[in-house]
Amino acid sequence: MIKPISDIERHLDCCDPEAIRFDGLDDAVVGTDHDGNLVYEYEIMTRLFVEQGMTEEEAVEWINYNVIGTNGGCGFTILFL
Repeated sequence: MIKPISDIERHLDCCDPEAIRFDGLDDAVVGTDHDGNLVYEYEIMTRLFVEQGMTEEEAVEWINYNVIGTNGGCGFTILFL
């Protein structure tokens, strides 16, 4: 039986090898942009951190400082819905 390819595996196959992949945020990856960077959905990132025990305010602060602040946003894209 052939094992189906996960969404993250499919996105990793399409992305630039230099694209930034954040630990614990694979479920927030929704695709790749035209530069080959991984695209993360902000709302899903927030939910993932809340599920790990942060308050929503802590999650937003963590994302804004530790994710978006990483490398000035180069190497990944954040999708705000």
